[in-house]
Amino acid sequence: MVKYLVEKTVFLILTLLIGLTMIFIISRSTPIHPIDTLMQQLSAYGAQLTQQQYNSIKDTYLKLYGLNQPVISQYFSFLAGIFSGDFGPSFSAFPTPVMSLIERALPWTVGLLLTALIISWILGNLAGLLAGFFDKSNISKFFQGLFVVLSPVPYPIIALLLILFFVFMIPSFPIMGGTALNIKVNFSLSSVLSILEHAFLPALSIVISSLAGWFLTMRSLVMSIKSEDFIEFAKLRGLKKRKIIFSYVMRNVMSPQITALALNIGFIFNGALVTEYLFSYPGLGTLMYRAILTGDMNTLVGVASLSVIGITLATFIVELMIPIIDPTIRQER
Repeated sequence: MVKYLVEKTVFLILTLLIGLTMIFIISRSTPIHPIDTLMQQLSAYGAQLTQQQYNSIKDTYLKLYGLNQPVISQYFSFLAGIFSGDFGPSFSAFPTPVMSLIERALPWTVGLLLTALIISWILGNLAGLLAGFFDKSNISKFFQGLFVVLSPVPYPIIALLLILFFVFMIPSFPIMGGTALNIKVNFSLSSVLSILEHAFLPALSIVISSLAGWFLTMRSLVMSIKSEDFIEFAKLRGLKKRKIIFSYVMRNVMSPQITALALNIGFIFNGALVTEYLFSYPGLGTLMYRAILTGDMNTLVGVASLSVIGITLATFIVELMIPIIDPTIRQER
């Protein structure tokens, strides 16, 4: 077990290093230079600058953001900044640090996506587990047909249909923001209710779009092992179906679903760009969308780095937990 832990820790460090290095290389390889974008915006605002003034301001920006240093120095500064939680100032919201922007947006994204993900994961796996075990029942066949039809539907279609129905046809929920404009975000009842009201439609759209995947995957996993000898032996022993389902079947099919859950939790730190854009939700997805529009490279790098760290750590934690959950893997270790 110690050897397994050491291997996974080394793999964690290497994965983080490779992922963060790729982010640095990509950010420095783009044809659009963030300083040039800033200077173009300055000119667009009507600033009349001589060539000398233009070069002086550009040099100041380069020094301020550390882009006048050699690439190798920028790389080590980049790594040091990440591990100290300092992504530098935002290009589009100067002098606000990127980390401050992420701290404002992160709670909205985590609250929305984590809640929707856990709900869809629990419902999808539970329904898939029962549908796979009782695959001959009419209810199982109905849900299988429903989710087979639903699974290829693009997410934006589901979100737009919910907006059309619940915002325009039957006005029941708001479409913009994370809370009402006249509500201060705190733990008061009015604030919590306003947050829940604004998060309902985006969360529902995510649950509906991801439920089919969890259901169909779990059903396939259950169907693949329900005829195994240990399941048949449990039936011959006269065990109750509930015990067979949850103690024998579920424990032997949960590993891939838990791994997938961990990866999805890691992706939370990347934000749900389409969801937050369609519902004007103030999370990491909206932050990234605005950073793309304004050429804010520091913010893009900050969100991408956070995503890499989140996915890698989530995978590491799950790989440590799987031997405890799955008896077959535990025996191998």
